[in-house]
Amino acid sequence: MEVILNYESHVINHERSHLSMLRQRNCHFALGLLGCVILLSTTTADNSVHILSKYTHQLITSTTLRWLPVAHYNPNESKEIVIGGFENISDGEDETYANQAEKPEARRRPLYVCRAMHGSVWVAGTQKDKERVCTVTTYGVVQSYDKYELLENIDGAARIAWVTYLQPHMGAVYVNSKTLIARHMVPKDKNEPRYTHYIGTLSSENLGTIIYVNEHGKEESAKSGDLLVETEPIRYELSAVKLNWPKRRDVKPRISRILSNVTITNHGEEPSSLAEACTYTYKYAVYWGRRHAILSGLSTTITLANGTSLPNITWGMRDEENRTEAYNVQIFLEPGTGVNVTLRANYTDTEVPYTATLISHYEDGATMSRVISGTRQEETLLDIVPEFGPIYFLSNYSVVPTTVPPPTTTEPPTTTIAATTTMQPQETTHRPRQMGNAVDSVDHDENLIVPPKKIDISTSMQNDDGGPLSLKNKGDYSGVACAKSSLLTLVISPLLLLILHRIT
Repeated sequence: MEVILNYESHVINHERSHLSMLRQRNCHFALGLLGCVILLSTTTADNSVHILSKYTHQLITSTTLRWLPVAHYNPNESKEIVIGGFENISDGEDETYANQAEKPEARRRPLYVCRAMHGSVWVAGTQKDKERVCTVTTYGVVQSYDKYELLENIDGAARIAWVTYLQPHMGAVYVNSKTLIARHMVPKDKNEPRYTHYIGTLSSENLGTIIYVNEHGKEESAKSGDLLVETEPIRYELSAVKLNWPKRRDVKPRISRILSNVTITNHGEEPSSLAEACTYTYKYAVYWGRRHAILSGLSTTITLANGTSLPNITWGMRDEENRTEAYNVQIFLEPGTGVNVTLRANYTDTEVPYTATLISHYEDGATMSRVISGTRQEETLLDIVPEFGPIYFLSNYSVVPTTVPPPTTTEPPTTTIAATTTMQPQETTHRPRQMGNAVDSVDHDENLIVPPKKIDISTSMQNDDGGPLSLKNKGDYSGVACAKSSLLTLVISPLLLLILHRIT
């Protein structure tokens, strides 16, 4: 019995030891797999291109250049790959062209800037046009890779140039944190040189020697050459902006707000046109979006397609401010009357697509332009409307009647006390009031985001709804008109009766 128990105990211990070894092995495998994933993510996920900042003398991320994996590159797409030189092709060497008319253009094959992971470090090299390998070298080891990255000029927005290096140049493009993209010009005295330039790397520590691969696939070095440099703009200009109003949408539901409550009274002895300035405060915000290949933080001027200029913005930033404005309300009141006015508006958050020409301005006076599209977001007040209460007598606060009983004498009837309103919009940056969904059915002017001009009081439209503010009887002239009409009726009626009696 004791022997059996010892045997069973030995078997159990052996199984436990085996399970423990399996757990350790699985753990090691998982850690190794995780390490590989982390290594791959750190070496391939970041396609940012770094350049030397002119302000901090440190590396910053370019907004217009990026490393494009060759697996994502399609020659039929309109992507601009940076060219570092050309290869001269002799007649009969390139058989991909069907006729001689195409041959002269084919004699210069572009050499594109690429980089490959070579010995656990990124190294710049050359990819020939229509080939899918990147050839690089370091420490005397030349290697061609089919997994590599091409240097892309996003939307052609980068202003780049090859500059002769004498010292660390601002805007120089880096391959990694210590080496820069460089090229060496093939000497002209060389017999029929095949390449115009050799693309390689230059150490940022001593700026002494460019390491590259020649046309024979051998590593060489040179003490002179060019650095690839990107020049960043100092400001932007957004011109010919066209807003697509039919595609406007509300980001949030519109909120109706009461901006102000005022009372307008006429304590004088004569009818008068009275005015009251309704002041209010609200939050205004505008954001023109953030796009790739555009540097955020630069001052940007904006001009609409009709030539109207808008306030400057900081590109890529949301401009917010608290605005205090006034809306001038005017109303015609008879003596001893008053009216309560409520100023209402809708607080909106809307988006409107737009197209425009972006002009980049540089320190040396040069400019570059291209067409872009984006979305303009604006938070502001719309549909500002004064609401008038019934006109009342100041003596007893009773409502002023809108009609008067017919007179009992032949005298002209008394003129009804009526009120006229003249609403003069304030100078704000919001659009004119839009009623209902009419905004979607009208061919809008792109200038709708500009403050409307002041409306002349004498020509402004009047309210004529037949209510307390009816304008059917205006001023003293309406009473004269009504009197003439009544007198004419009294004279004509007896004449008609007399004529009828004579006929019968």
